[in-house]
Amino acid sequence: MRHFTTFFLMTTIALGQCLSAFADTPKSVEIEVSAGKSALQNAPVIVALPNTLNLNTLSGQYVLQAANEENTAQVFYQESRPYLAFLVKALPAQAKRTYRLSWKSSPATSGVEVDESVQGVALLFKGQNPVTKATESHLFTRYLTPSLPNKPFFYPILTPEGNPFTRRWPLEQVATDTHDHPHHRGLWFTHGEVNGVDFWSEEAKAGKTIHERTKNPISGSVFGGFQAQSAWVAPNGTRLATDERTIRVFPLINGDTLFDFEITLTPNGADLLLGDTKEGMFGLRVPDSLAPSRTKSANMINSRGQKQASLWGKPAEWVDYFGEIGGKTYGVALLDSPANLRHPQTWHARDYGLFAINPFGLHDFGLGNKGAGDYTLPVGKSLSLKYRLVFHHGSTDDANISAHYTAYAEPPQVTVSVH
Repeated sequence: MRHFTTFFLMTTIALGQCLSAFADTPKSVEIEVSAGKSALQNAPVIVALPNTLNLNTLSGQYVLQAANEENTAQVFYQESRPYLAFLVKALPAQAKRTYRLSWKSSPATSGVEVDESVQGVALLFKGQNPVTKATESHLFTRYLTPSLPNKPFFYPILTPEGNPFTRRWPLEQVATDTHDHPHHRGLWFTHGEVNGVDFWSEEAKAGKTIHERTKNPISGSVFGGFQAQSAWVAPNGTRLATDERTIRVFPLINGDTLFDFEITLTPNGADLLLGDTKEGMFGLRVPDSLAPSRTKSANMINSRGQKQASLWGKPAEWVDYFGEIGGKTYGVALLDSPANLRHPQTWHARDYGLFAINPFGLHDFGLGNKGAGDYTLPVGKSLSLKYRLVFHHGSTDDANISAHYTAYAEPPQVTVSVH
């Protein structure tokens, strides 16, 4: 196993042996955060810092201080540029807050670790055991890069107690799980018609989305993540496209988790036609306990107030499923970025447990003639899509999914000042 935390620390050392603790430099860094017309809650921020700063990332931890508030901060380097990451816990509408960046020599006792093995890339949450006071790690999810049978995907995705947010079958032979749609594996990104090739199913003539490499792993006290590259290969071996994926995971103080997924798709050699079919695109198969047609206590609701099966094929800013997992109420919400093509996008979200967002299935969703959802991506151009998942405790209202969407759709404005 290659430990990405060690890898990242060695990379940082290579960037310059002269890195010193922030406390040893005379410069003061202030971060001003401004909310827009809506209040902010648990809003992630990643902002570039001036290249002139030499900041220690080898030991200890950074914090942002403002009046009586202290926030955990994370400094990391990417392509030789320093960045700062933190969470705005709460900020009223139109309000501003100024933080001062400070250094503590004691290391952080919580955060995210990123590990790679032959199985894939694991994202682990680190925290202090309340009984033993020892720092321990537990798996949140693993990105399975062998791409079997025809795509990379995230599995399992776990609650803090270690129970799955995803259906276990067919990865595990669980008799109590529903045994339908074997291509619904964990959390994945594919599409059912790409230049006429089906990448969604696992049929004999299906295409393959093949993981090629992982890069830029980041472990830290605020978030962990990595980037991955995949090739979209037709059954005859033709490479139709390449994608670049960026994954960032932010554990929240209440035990909920934000999961940001960004993908940029680029054609190879010929224009790329993303066809009008419901079989796509960014999908999660929830366990039966979150599927309303399987369990009476389960629920589905979207941002427009539509519920259960009635929200299928409808445009919406977000959709949330919730129900019982391991004896507690948990849910998962998927948020569509306002920057996305055809926002608000349409939902291939079924009450039996398929939870997917798909901007290309307009005809299948009854929103146009055949081909209405077709989208041609020319050679030399790229298509970028962004989504956020919220893995949460409680119901939609308990988790305040509307506020999570506001923080995603209207992120805070940030200004960095060095004195």
